[in-house]
Amino acid sequence: MNRSQEIVLVRSTYAPFGGVERVAMSLIQGLLHKGFRVTVLTLPAQKWPLAHPNLRFVPLGIGRGHRLLQAWSFNRSVVGFIKRNDSRRVISLDKVTHCTHLHAGGGTHKSFLALKAQYSGGLSRWLQKFSLFHRYILYVEKKGFGNPMLRKVRCNSRMVKEVIQKDYAVPDDKLVLVPSGIRWQEMQVSYQNRADLGGDLCRKHGLDPDRPYLLFLGSGFPNKGLDVAIKGLSSISSEYHLVVVGKGNPRPYLRLARRLGTAERIHFLGPQPQGWRYASFCRAMVLPSQYDPFGGAAAEGHAMGIPVLVSDKTGYSDYVIHGENGVVIKTPMKSQGIRDAFKMLQMLIEQSRWSPDQLRSHANQIDDDVVLGRLMDLFLDE
Repeated sequence: MNRSQEIVLVRSTYAPFGGVERVAMSLIQGLLHKGFRVTVLTLPAQKWPLAHPNLRFVPLGIGRGHRLLQAWSFNRSVVGFIKRNDSRRVISLDKVTHCTHLHAGGGTHKSFLALKAQYSGGLSRWLQKFSLFHRYILYVEKKGFGNPMLRKVRCNSRMVKEVIQKDYAVPDDKLVLVPSGIRWQEMQVSYQNRADLGGDLCRKHGLDPDRPYLLFLGSGFPNKGLDVAIKGLSSISSEYHLVVVGKGNPRPYLRLARRLGTAERIHFLGPQPQGWRYASFCRAMVLPSQYDPFGGAAAEGHAMGIPVLVSDKTGYSDYVIHGENGVVIKTPMKSQGIRDAFKMLQMLIEQSRWSPDQLRSHANQIDDDVVLGRLMDLFLDE
């Protein structure tokens, strides 16, 4: 058996709408197309929607129980499999202690915990500090980045690369920048028909299609910066409204909006399929995240032809030209900085620097197919 034609891919879970799963599915299909035999190491009872003569799924670890038990059993089983089978190319989309190529799209757990502590109460910080699960993930992360078999690490933004270097001093030649991808081609029809699509969506939700809307797209409202978006809304013309698409508890944000006098200008629509379609009737996308390794929603905003507002802790800020195709807010996001950023965004909406076609073309460089080609080159590099 030719070991050079075998690829081991590590992904513990599968969810139909997961971003990492999209990467995994694309990689598996691309590798199979190139004639490789692919073995996917995953937790038991995962329903991967793929079948191929050269593809096998190997369930490892314990699929139920406490997350610490699952993480420990999965990592231990993955390491055992790699050693037993003398696996020479192991692409991991999970935090494990042994692999040759690592997809580090989420940055580091160490930085995530540090950021989370800044926005948590005293009890939450104490529980986080003494959590055995977090301690174990930090151990796995540190050992994984220091593992001598590690050849390349995929970083999906400059920010992620800098975080990995800061937290674990990984050599620069092992870190490769490959952005996250979006379904740019798939969005073409929606972009071309955005007037009709926008009208349909406004009717569905009882919105006025003639009103200027800003779009906030994302689940996990605290991390995605919905509070910042609401504060920013209060600093621009009262004709602007904010549409919120995503999963989260709206109550604390409605309280904030009432204090600021903007409650009537905010519309919570909940999670929606293909949330980027809501950019069809919006004038701009706002994603002032506290920390977002890439920020694909902002990229989708550009792909739908609207300017975007992001924080400098959003990976997609690499693609935002401040004052031209969008606005970048510097962190920490203080009141004056938020006001200035949203006023600049209003100016870009009303005095466009880039046409919708130019904004869409700008996002073409992170089309899924383009990104997959770069990933294949990275992960197949000897």
